[in-house]
Amino acid sequence: MTATSWMGPRLSGRAARAVLREHRRANARKRGWSRDIARLMLVASVLVLGVLAVEIGRKAVTILSHGAAQHSIEIVG
Repeated sequence: MTATSWMGPRLSGRAARAVLREHRRANARKRGWSRDIARLMLVASVLVLGVLAVEIGRKAVTILSHGAAQHSIEIVG
């Protein structure tokens, strides 16, 4: 009894190629899904960064406008 006898008989050349081809197709489908998910995550993260940039800009404008209003009141007052 050899160490690989539990595996059963070897596949013929044509059958082995068919099994390898099917494995490659399955792996290609998995890679496709992974790439789609990665693209979706990238788009979502860019959108979130854009929203954050807009909100930070709005906050800065608000702070600057309040600061300008306080200084004008102090000067006039």
